[in-house]
Formats: sequence, structure tokens, C-alpha cells
Amino acid sequence: MTHARFDLSRFLTSSIVAHYCATVAEKAGFCVTRSTNSLKAKRLEVLSGLGIEVALDVGANKGQWASELRRSGYLGKIISFEPSPEPFAQLQTLARCDQQHACVQAGLGSRDGTAQLLTTSATVNSSFRNPVHRPNLSSGIEVEGQVTVLIRRLDSVLPSLASETDRFYLKIDTQGFEREVLTGAPDTLSRTDAVEIELSLLELYEGQGLLPEVWELLVSSGLRPAWIERGYRESGDIWLLQVDGLFVREKSWKARSKNKSSKLKNGMKR
Repeated sequence: MTHARFDLSRFLTSSIVAHYCATVAEKAGFCVTRSTNSLKAKRLEVLSGLGIEVALDVGANKGQWASELRRSGYLGKIISFEPSPEPFAQLQTLARCDQQHACVQAGLGSRDGTAQLLTTSATVNSSFRNPVHRPNLSSGIEVEGQVTVLIRRLDSVLPSLASETDRFYLKIDTQGFEREVLTGAPDTLSRTDAVEIELSLLELYEGQGLLPEVWELLVSSGLRPAWIERGYRESGDIWLLQVDGLFVREKSWKARSKNKSSKLKNGMKR
């Protein structure tokens, strides 16, 4: 009983401290939430829960997402795609000491060939589409130049990089080119158990696919929304421009749940 009271006391103390800290933070203009209530946590839950061993990093830039994945404890293979020469060079440097990290200098889209990449001062904003100029958007989206780059369909390039039995976690961050990446990857999507993607609520790049269209492409491929998180918004205003979504293959997640339940029952019988 003493042990139980000690646990309860510690729980209550932690709760009071957490509540006090959250109140102070809120008064200072910050919002405190559980770390499990985040895209990072849900990503890790899906990667570990489904036992995914290959992560596809589309729109890798300098390798920020891949680095975050490694810091979270993911040890599987990462295949990063980045078309722009300068950030690709930095991506290669990052991956040099990681035998499980492959880098491909190409953009991904709905066809194989070449395309003009519009480069911006903030390289993460470079795109195959012209940016839409809005009054309250942050700087770094202005086009500074353009470069001819290789563009490939994911279905064309992936067979030489992964085995026929691999299942994938696909992350897409392509500045208005998400629809084209998905359109060029029907075979890959059939072997993909999760997709992490930026979804735009209105045009930030001319002619880009918006949330309803991209959402339908994912759902029609057997994927369901598992997490939605606020993304980009207009600076100094209330308007939300993008959200980050995590879509998971329902069939794969249900199979995972059944396997977990079966293992638990077998363990109890022993």
C-alpha cells in the first residue's frame, strides 16, 4: 500500500507541476502540449509499429528531414531525392558517413525527362512552379534564377534502389509539386504504408494541386488520415495556408493490430 501511495503522490505532484508550468507558459504566449501530440511522435509510432525499413525522402533539400529521422532513432534505409545542385551537395556530405542513406540528384514528377527548377534565396522554397505573390508571405520565396535538372517518375527510378519486397514510408515536401509526385508513383504507392505530405489550402505556387485533390489521390490509394498538424500560415494574420498530413494504409495498420493481439494471446497461453 505504501508503494501505491508513493506512486499516486508522485503522479499528483507531476500533474500539479505540469499544470503550473503550462499556465505560466500560456500567460507568456506559449502553448504546452504532450510530446506525443505531434507529427514527429506519430511518424515514429507508424515507422516502428509497421516495421518500415525504407523511408523515401522526396524534396530532401539539405537533409533536414533525414537528420530528424535519425535523431528519432530510426535505423532503416533512407533514400533522399533532391534536384537542386547546391543543397544536393550538402545532402551528400550529410549522408557520406551513413551507409543506409542513399541520395539521388533528381526531382520527382509525373514524367521522365528534364525540367526548369526555379531557385529561391531560401533553397527550401525552390519549385518547378512559379510562386504566387501574396502580401503577407514571409521572404525567401522570391525567384532568383533557374536551373535545368533531371526529373523522374518515382516508379521509374525506385526499382534500382529498393528490393521488390520493401514497404515504404513516403515523405513529400516539393513546394507545389505533390500531385505530380503522386501521379508518377502508382506502383510505389501500392507498396507504401504511410505518406507524410504538405497539403496546401490555397495556391502558393501557380497551378499546384490543393488539399481536396491531393487528399483524394491518397485516399483512393487505400491510405487514411492519421494525423493533421498546422503548417504554414500568413505572417501577421490568422489565415492558414498549409497543413502537414500523415496518411496510413488502413489494411497494414489493421494487420499490425491483429498480429499484436495474436502475440499477446499466445504469450498469455504460455
